[in-house]
Amino acid sequence: MSEPDRPLDWANEPHMSAVDALMWRGDTDRRLRGTICMIEIYDCAPEWDRLIEAHDWGSRMAPRFRQRVIDSPFGTGTPSWAVDPDFDLHYHVRRMRLSGDGSMRELFAICEQLAMTALDPGRPPWEGTLIEGLPDGRAAYFLKAHHALTDGMGAILGLAQLHSTSREPIPGKPQPPRPEPVTVSALDVLGRQLAEEVQRLPHRVDTTWRGVRALAHPRRALSTALRYSRSVPRVAGLVSPPGSPLLAQRSLSWRFSAFEVPFDDLKAAGKAARASVNDAYLAGLIGGFRLYHEKMGRPVDAIPVAIPISVRRPEDPAGGNRIAVGRMAGPVGIEDPFERLLTIREQVRAARTEPAVDIFNTLGSLLAWLPGQVLAQFSGATTQNDLQASNVPGIPWDTYVAGAKVERMFPFGPLPGCAVMATMITHNGVACLGLNSDAASITEPELFADCLVDGFNEILALAADGDDPRAAGTMRRVI
Repeated sequence: MSEPDRPLDWANEPHMSAVDALMWRGDTDRRLRGTICMIEIYDCAPEWDRLIEAHDWGSRMAPRFRQRVIDSPFGTGTPSWAVDPDFDLHYHVRRMRLSGDGSMRELFAICEQLAMTALDPGRPPWEGTLIEGLPDGRAAYFLKAHHALTDGMGAILGLAQLHSTSREPIPGKPQPPRPEPVTVSALDVLGRQLAEEVQRLPHRVDTTWRGVRALAHPRRALSTALRYSRSVPRVAGLVSPPGSPLLAQRSLSWRFSAFEVPFDDLKAAGKAARASVNDAYLAGLIGGFRLYHEKMGRPVDAIPVAIPISVRRPEDPAGGNRIAVGRMAGPVGIEDPFERLLTIREQVRAARTEPAVDIFNTLGSLLAWLPGQVLAQFSGATTQNDLQASNVPGIPWDTYVAGAKVERMFPFGPLPGCAVMATMITHNGVACLGLNSDAASITEPELFADCLVDGFNEILALAADGDDPRAAGTMRRVI
């Protein structure tokens, strides 16, 4: 007999990494809740029965979507994943119709409410909602999941394999069996955690011994130690510029906005300053913050900005979180867009080469043992940024779900103590930008959106001044 089809090699670790655990424990404080979201816009409503079948197939191809979190009795250490014996697609996949004017504003208002509703920690931490009633027969799909499942790069790797490349069903797809439920108790998790700590002892002894041997070269050892010790406060956000008084308030209320940027023009703008697409993206964001502060009559020179830095290696599993944190002093006081872009380029380079950039991954196995309440206090002290911004390469080909073509993907990250979380995914030539803003921080959302468009257009205009003679494109506000 032939062997059954195998699932994807995606998110198949039996327990969380230390960084995953830190994100999971952040939910102890509602302000640090780690829900990530995606709004997909479809050209038509997918067939409902086929959509359910697609979720059943996807959860067999990526069994993580059938697994729930099992924690230790004390809520410390790294939790385990186990197939939920009560897994029920009827709970995880929902369907609704817009009851108002069917506008994008109504759609995003519904998605904001869904995003602010906590995931059930006793079930696999994700929910999907098909939302019908958009004009011209179009529809949307809202997916929310816990950040402990994966980082942005891992999410795209998974979606690229679970989305179809054809509107019609594709015969011959692998059909792995449903994973069998696994009984894992809290005491089992504790036993596994203690065994792992015992296994880490030789490594820690070796690390200590290498540190002792380094004393044979005291000047070199001292220099390395000083560089690292000076880097730690910068990476931890302890020496960031003070937050803007205009954005100082925080709440539990999320507000979504979405924009489209021509990817080639954004890339050309970065090239004009010998900078990356990510540098140009950050320069557009910070330009928007500059204009917002000016129009509100509260200009500042800099704001604290955090950017994720991928430490994912080719041999790492595709799921989970493989990220470090870079810190910047966002130069909102620089009016000239070219100078602002150059400044950001150098700041990003410096952030990526900080000696202690990976400190949270290094210390994660120790931090994961902190109780949730203590960890939340620690996290809150290191996440008070005015802006967090990530940029994830998207899917560069046409994708379909149950017969519907995906026209746009708008990502939205959580608000772990920051005023604004910006996330950009490039989908088939269009940079789709999703902003999650704290309603207490951004008190004039319409003005802020207009300022963001103007800030990006300042950067996009650089494309026309560089090697590319074309007229630069412009950002478009979706909502």
